[in-house]
Formats: sequence, C-alpha cells, structure tokens
Amino acid sequence: MNNESDKKIVPGQQKGKPTHDQADIVIIGNGIAGLTAAVEARRLAPEKRIVIVTDQIHPTINTPALKQFAIAKLTREQLLAYPAGTERAERIHVVSSRVTEIHAQSKYVTLSNKRGFGYESLLIATGSTPQGLPENIPGRNFDGVLTLHRLQDYLDLRRRLGEVNEAIVIGGGVHAIETVMGLLYWGIRTHWLIRGKTFMGRVLDDPASEIVLNNVRRAGAIVHLETEVAGIIGRVGAVAGAITNQQEMIPCQIVLSCTGTRAATSLARSCTVPMMHKNGIMVDDKLRTSVRGIYAAGDVAALKNPQTGNYEPRAQWYAAVAQGRIAGSMMVGHSELAMQPFGVPWHATHLGELSMLTVGEPISSDPRLTTLTDTSQGGYRRMSILEDRLVGYLSLGSSQPDSLAIKRLIDEAVSIKDVTRSLLKGQFDSRSYLSNQRSHAARNMLLLNQPAAPLKREEATPTRKLPNTGELRQVAAQSQTNYVAASHPNHQLNEPQTDQLAPMAVMPFDIDEINPFSGNLPDVSFSGLDGTGLYSQGKFMQPRPGPATPPPMQPQPRSGLINGRTEQKATPNKKEASYKLWAYVNAEPEDNTGRRQNIHEGERY
Repeated sequence: MNNESDKKIVPGQQKGKPTHDQADIVIIGNGIAGLTAAVEARRLAPEKRIVIVTDQIHPTINTPALKQFAIAKLTREQLLAYPAGTERAERIHVVSSRVTEIHAQSKYVTLSNKRGFGYESLLIATGSTPQGLPENIPGRNFDGVLTLHRLQDYLDLRRRLGEVNEAIVIGGGVHAIETVMGLLYWGIRTHWLIRGKTFMGRVLDDPASEIVLNNVRRAGAIVHLETEVAGIIGRVGAVAGAITNQQEMIPCQIVLSCTGTRAATSLARSCTVPMMHKNGIMVDDKLRTSVRGIYAAGDVAALKNPQTGNYEPRAQWYAAVAQGRIAGSMMVGHSELAMQPFGVPWHATHLGELSMLTVGEPISSDPRLTTLTDTSQGGYRRMSILEDRLVGYLSLGSSQPDSLAIKRLIDEAVSIKDVTRSLLKGQFDSRSYLSNQRSHAARNMLLLNQPAAPLKREEATPTRKLPNTGELRQVAAQSQTNYVAASHPNHQLNEPQTDQLAPMAVMPFDIDEINPFSGNLPDVSFSGLDGTGLYSQGKFMQPRPGPATPPPMQPQPRSGLINGRTEQKATPNKKEASYKLWAYVNAEPEDNTGRRQNIHEGERY
C-alpha cells in the first residue's frame, strides 16, 4: 500500500517537456550526513515527502571503515552505514542524478538531465573532494598512482595489494597514518612522505609528534620528513618508483596520495542567490546557510570556531552524524537539537597503537595561556589553561579519555582548579565531576530555595566566547561584501533566533562513544530523549556501553594477502537482507542538445 506522500513525488510526465517534480525536503548527497538527515526528518515528520539526489553509485557507506575494508578485515556488506533497505523502509526516494543549479528564489534545483525538483527545505550535503597530487607532478597518471577517498579507490587498492611489495604513502594527517598502518599490517615495506618537519604540526606539538612518529617507525614504516614527490617513475605505463625533492629515488609498485580534502562548494557558486562560502559553505549553529530555506551539513559545512573566529569544516564521522540529525530536525520545524552551540572542535582517532584526542586549541600561542604537560603512565598530555578554565586538551596514550565530557568542560567554561592534576595525569573521572556539579546546584535549589545556577561561563574572555545562533547573520552584516544586499534587494539572510541555550550539549557526553577508526554509528534511536528532544535528567548520567573496538592489527603472512585466491572473509554481524537495497526513482536520460542556462556566480569569500 503506497503512502499518500509517495504518490506526489513523481507526477505525470509530459512528452517532450522537462519534468519538474516537487518534494517537501530535497537533500543533495547521500553521505552519512545526508542520509542521517533524511532518516531524522522521516522520524519527526512521517507525512513529509523526502528526496535524496546523488550521483554516487552505491548506498551510504561507513567511510572510516574503508581502511579496514582495504586490508580485508571487513567485507563489502559490512561497510553499509545503515541496514540494507533503509531508504525503502523509510520511504526516502533516491534519485540518481547530479544537481547543477539551485534556484533559491523559486525554490527548485535543476538536475543534469534537465529534470527539476521543487523544495520547501534544501540540504546541501555534498561532502568533500580529495586534493590529490599537484597537476604538475610528472607521472601522476601512471597506473598505480591512487588518491584514496571513496569506495572505488579502496576497491582498486584492494585488487592491487597482492602484487605490491613496496609502497609510498604521501600525506601528513590521520588518513595517511591509517593507510601506513594498514599496509604494514600486510607486511608491505612502506615509505611515508611528510612535507612538514613534524606530524600534524597544526594539532600536535613537537613532543607529541615525535611520540607518534617513533611508534610508526617501531611498527616498520620508513618515515621521510620534509619530503615531497618531485616525479613518478614508470615502466611500461605502470609505477616503478618516485623521485623526491631530496634527490632520492624510492622504488615501489604503488603510490597512495592521502593529502587531505576540500569542501565541495560548487553548488554555493551555482546558486542564483549568492551563498557565503569560505573553506566550506558557512552555516550558523542551526546549520542554516546565508540563503533562506537552504541548510548545509557534513564535510561541506563550515562552522565557526568560537576560539579562533574562523569558519572551518569539521570533517569527522561523528560530526557528520550529529549535523545530519540537527539538519533533519530543522527542516521539519523541530529546533530542539539545535538549541546549544556546537562549541569547540574535537577529534579522536587511533594512530597505530596510540589513541589521540584533541579538544579546542591545545597548542595555541596565545601569551595569556598557561601550558601544562605530563609524560607519565606511558602517554603524553598537554593542557592549555586560561585562569582556571580549560581552553585546549591533547592526549596520546594507550587509552582515550572521555572526549565528549572534556569538550563539555571547555564549552561550558567549567572551573578545573580542583581537578587540574587528575586531568593532567589522565585520571580524571569527568562524568562523576559533572554529576557532582549538577547535584550541588540541585541541592542549593532545594535547601536554600534558590534557582539552580548554570555552570559558570567565562564572559570576559573573547577566545572562549561561544557563537550564538545568529552568528552568520552578524558576519554577513559586518563583512566588506555587501554584494548580496546590493544585487538582490529583496533577499534577506535567515532571521536571527532568540532561542535560549539548552542546559545540555547537542550530543550529551553519555551518548555512545564513537570508535574513530571503524566509524561505528551512535545509537540513532536515542531512547533516552524525552518529548522535547533533550535528555531527561534521570538518564543523563547513565552511560551506555559503546560500540566494540576493532582488535589491534597484527602483521599477517603475505600468503593471506588479497589476490583473488586467498582473500580473508569476515562474517557480517547482521542478517543479510533479501530485498532490494535502494528505492530508486530513475532519472530520465540526459538531453545532450539542451543548453545550460547562464548562472550567477556568487562572490567567493
């Protein structure tokens, strides 16, 4: 039995004329942010018509798990981010096409096949694109030079590993080190080329960088600092080695580029109303862009860092899931999840045998900050403190602290004068501390007949001032570019909101911790939510068991390498679905004779 909303998705088509369909919600991109937004919108608004437009040829996958898939620790079926058939079960229509233009005033998008979709709310979740090797590198197109980013790249890598004895990995970030450790897992001699003097110089200080690099060297990698590829050497069209800027020739059979990504902001320039974008599509704390009715989430969205004032993408799995839920709820008129600012950025991952956590600005050069470091218990911790407030936290070690709780200490400017030592030693029980803070406030309210005061915030320190939900409007008004108002006098930015900040964070710290290496999804059901979308006080301090952590990778004999003959098979934990995976709405064939209209290119910020 078809739902009434489904019948309205695809109207009758008129022969010889382009079709123009209508949906309540149109989502561009089927990455984790896009699909999570669609699922959340369907949960809150069963009657809405929801369409996802994507040119991706496979369903939504767990992208952090691609590194494990490449070395045969996971099967292809285990890469699915949601159970097979989620789109069909949730009545989410998936259109296989590419959006070329956004007509913001008329509220419809144009697809590559001349088809259009009208919308009430639009979400841009187009993710990011890899940077790859520079265009001027000789030999960059030889067979065996791969840029690792999407599923197709890892399928290609997986097919090649059986013929690889020596490899080069290029890049100085988390993606690169995870790739290095994966190759070492299969006993492949691996050269790691890092352009800088240290590893992740913007995130780690010199001692932390040296700890990571020594750990990788002990695992067997050959690390080349201040080294870049000057050219690729080929033999009959295939990679045979690389020449570096240090005048060194490194033989190899494969070159893997892991040099970072950039937000896919082309649609911001293909919008009839100029959309603010810098390092990504600029959004406020409710994920609204500068164009009314349009949201952005995931790797493409640039959020304001409350400590630096810069707009930056937060290209992590956990952030994309959280943003997807907020965007989905906002598009159906539920703003409960967006009541609290996103706060400071944080990142957690596995670096070989080490767990790394960074929250806020642990290596800020602000002269007002006090820096404390500790190397006890086989790890390294660094804290940046302003007066008695935590501004940044860095941890390296065999275990990872409670990342979301430490983030909350910074976001809420909680005094740490009584727990500084335990934080520095990695022995801080953050859950108990925050619970006691709230218990103390509740006791004052009962015994002294006083209202419970919120946790104290630092108002005089601009480096910790959190943005309000109207932050993007203020930026637009203060920027030097009054181009939007001048060119489009009827255009207005999103209306500023006066919602009060909720007492709890967007994603409270008792939610399932994410395993950054495998990218396990949190519990999307959120059974602890009360009717307002916030956690009830009774369940607030009750932790739930987190997802299982993958076992540490041990070197395997080359006889088990993936070569089409002895591939390891992992057993999926979930029952295999017997129904069709995707509910596609097939797009019409592209009309090659049609000419694309000229678009108004927005000013780049």
